[in-house]
Amino acid sequence: MVSFAHLADCHLGAFGRNHKLREYNLRSFERAIEICIDRDVDFIIIAGDLFHNPHPDLDVVDRAVKSLVKARKKGIRIYSVYGSHDFNIAKASLVDVLESAELFKKVVHYLDESQSLEHVEDDTGIKITGLSGRKSRKDTSYYKELNFNEPDGDAIFVFHTPIAEMKPVDIHEKETVPLSSIPDGYKYYAGGHIHRNLREEKDGSPIIYPGVTFGSSYTDLEKDLDRGFYIVEDWEPGHVPVDVCEIRRVDIDADGFLPSELEEKLLELSNSEIHEEVVLVKVSGILREGVPEDIDFMRVRRKIEEAGAETVFLNRRNLEGKTVERLKIKERDESEIEDKIMDEYGFNDIVTKEFAKDLLNVLKVEKGGGETNTDYDERIWHEAWNLIYKLDEYEDMEEEDDESQVSDNFVEDVDKNKGTEEKKGQKEQFSLTDFGGN
Repeated sequence: MVSFAHLADCHLGAFGRNHKLREYNLRSFERAIEICIDRDVDFIIIAGDLFHNPHPDLDVVDRAVKSLVKARKKGIRIYSVYGSHDFNIAKASLVDVLESAELFKKVVHYLDESQSLEHVEDDTGIKITGLSGRKSRKDTSYYKELNFNEPDGDAIFVFHTPIAEMKPVDIHEKETVPLSSIPDGYKYYAGGHIHRNLREEKDGSPIIYPGVTFGSSYTDLEKDLDRGFYIVEDWEPGHVPVDVCEIRRVDIDADGFLPSELEEKLLELSNSEIHEEVVLVKVSGILREGVPEDIDFMRVRRKIEEAGAETVFLNRRNLEGKTVERLKIKERDESEIEDKIMDEYGFNDIVTKEFAKDLLNVLKVEKGGGETNTDYDERIWHEAWNLIYKLDEYEDMEEEDDESQVSDNFVEDVDKNKGTEEKKGQKEQFSLTDFGGN
């Protein structure tokens, strides 16, 4: 009987500034590997985002390697694809290093001459192939351009891309692939990227997103997710939960409260029984008077931790004060104020005013719904550098007094200037680097 495990979205190294949450994140992966060893699986599939970034801290690497070595010493093979977090087009990621050390094998092998994928054959005779995930969902184009030949025999397809028909409504992904674009003929489809435990079928074969082993953000922790992974025995998938800590979630409606009243209500949490739990407090609403800054959240957090909590997170993004509306500035007035400040500053041939305005617009862009901090930072960084690359064009445009041309040009893809991606207006060309192939 063939038995294999399917993990995804471990995000090792997440919660870098909260050491306790980072520790729980690592323990969840270690526990999952221990279960795989105890259940004597033949092989393990990691469907992307093993790490939270391509070059994690060495203490995180050390813990991950020790677990992988334990599995390999028991004869368990490990297969993987890149996730959108552990892939770096500019240079090798840690996933490449671990493959070189033969701790696992990437199953993304792109055959340039036929624009198709090669299969890796496991010792059980099962064939495995797949596609890696990419930031900004550039991986969705692979499903349109590649030739997918049906496999010969029992096979597994591994991917790290959201499928449109399976995407939860509260997850904001602009780019998805339809279920019809997923290749036919596989006996199991091992998905990653969506942080939920989801299951669908394609021609009678299970398509599964196992969800997170722990989570990579406070948003993940605020949701009551089925944390864990799957073990598939004789092609029958079974969910295996991984619980490494207790999480207490508290929602507080602050509508109509005074700041002092809300602070007292929050402090009441420290009077309840707390036994080494992760406490997540979500406060939302509009105060009757005052502003959120009138509340001593540091004191609240400290008191709850003194009561026995392992760590406390206070989510007050949706808490507002009555004075908020009076502080808002109309968009037209805001633009006029920015113009006035820039005129008073004077640029003295360092940069043009139009460049400064476009750069400010880039820096003011808010994080999109469902967008991670890493993806948001990278998007803003790319767009800002794209403007810097075009400084000469801004100078030329200023001489011609053609402001409209600026807005049409500043949004071009920065990767064109770096020479790593497709040129604007041209069909994307695949490379072995894109796929992590060899």
